[in-house]
Amino acid sequence: MRSRFSIVRGPALAVFTLGLATAPAADAAPASPAPAVPQPAGYSIHGYNFNSGNYRGAIDAQTGDLWLTSVSPMNGPTKSTIYRLNPNTMSVKQRINVTQKADTDGHGTIAAQYEIGVPKTGHTVWTTAAAANGGEANVWDKNTGRRLANLRNLPHSHSIVFAEDLRVAIISVTPGLVFFDMDTYKRLGEVRYPSGGKQLGAGTIVTDQGPDGATVTTTSYYTDLTQFRLTRSGDKVRAKVKWNTRQTIREGHGSVAADTTTNRLYVNNLYNGLSVYNLRTGKHVGDVTTGPGTNSMLVFQGKLYAANYFLGFISVINQKTLGVTQLMTTGLLPNQLLGWKKNTFLVIDKASSITELPSGMAKMPLPPLGGDHIYKITKH
Repeated sequence: MRSRFSIVRGPALAVFTLGLATAPAADAAPASPAPAVPQPAGYSIHGYNFNSGNYRGAIDAQTGDLWLTSVSPMNGPTKSTIYRLNPNTMSVKQRINVTQKADTDGHGTIAAQYEIGVPKTGHTVWTTAAAANGGEANVWDKNTGRRLANLRNLPHSHSIVFAEDLRVAIISVTPGLVFFDMDTYKRLGEVRYPSGGKQLGAGTIVTDQGPDGATVTTTSYYTDLTQFRLTRSGDKVRAKVKWNTRQTIREGHGSVAADTTTNRLYVNNLYNGLSVYNLRTGKHVGDVTTGPGTNSMLVFQGKLYAANYFLGFISVINQKTLGVTQLMTTGLLPNQLLGWKKNTFLVIDKASSITELPSGMAKMPLPPLGGDHIYKITKH
C-alpha cells in the first residue's frame, strides 16, 4: 500500500516542496465571524466559521498555534486534513492533506486522523487513526509536515497524551494503553485494563510526572476506570495499577478531566452527565446531571465546564458543591473544550455533522448550519 500525503500552500501559507518548507511571509486571511450567540453574565463569546468536519484540537505550547484535525463526512470519511491555525484569527498557516487509502472495515476510504496531541518539547505532532488498518497512529514533523512514523497494531487507537519527563507517548487502545519513545518512536510496552470483560480504551490524562515516573488515569468506554503509575528503565515502560474501579454506567465514557488542587477526577457519560471520583483513591464522590450527550470537559479557573454535544449547551459546575451554576451555548454539537489563554478557552464544534444526532433530535427545526465553528469563551 502506498502512503500519500500532500502539504499544500495557499496565497500566504508556508511553501512546501517534497516535504521541505520555507518560512511563510504572513498568515492567510482571517476566518469569517461565526453566527452571534447569547452573551452570558461574566463571559463574552465570539467565534469563527471554520471548515466542515472539525474534530479535535491541541495547542502548541512552543508557538501558541492551534493544531486541528478535520474529518468528513463523519459517517464514512473521504477527506482528512490536519490544520495549523493562528488561534487569534483562525487563519490557516499550514495544511496536511491525508490521502492514504486504508482498510477501514467500511468506515470510509482513507486513513482519517482523529485525535491529536502536541508535545511541549520537540518538533512533532501526533495523531491517531482509530479505523485505519485496525488502528494506527502517525507522527508528523510540525515544521515540514512530513510524516516521521507510522505506528501500527493499535486497535481502535484513541487518546494520545505525553509523560514528557519520561519521554513517553501514551496511546489508549481497545484493551488498555500502549507506550512509545517520543524521540525514536520505538514501542516500549503496553498494559491492559485489569478487570477483563468488554473494553475500549478512551480518555486518558497525565496528572503527575517527573524523572522518576508519571501518574496516568484512563477510562474505558465501558466500565473500567484505572490509574497507573508508570516508570521507565531504558527501552521498557512498566505500569503498576494504583487503583481500579468499575463505573456504574455501563458505557458511554469517552473523556476525562482532573484538578489536582481539588483532588477531583471527572468522567463523562453520554447518557446523563458525568461522574466524580477522588483522584488519588478512585472512590466515587458523586454524579452531576448535565443531560444526554455530555462529552468534553475542562477545568478552567477553578470551575468545571462540560459540553453537551447533543443539546448544544455548556454547563458551568461548582467543584465544591457539584452544582450546575450557569448554562451557555455556542450552538450545535460542541465537540471539544480546549484551554487556550489564562482567561479564554476554545469550543470546537461539529455543527455540520447534524446527522450524528439521534433520529428524534435530528428532526428538530434547525437554523442554517453553514459549516463548523471555533468559538472563544472569555471569562471577565
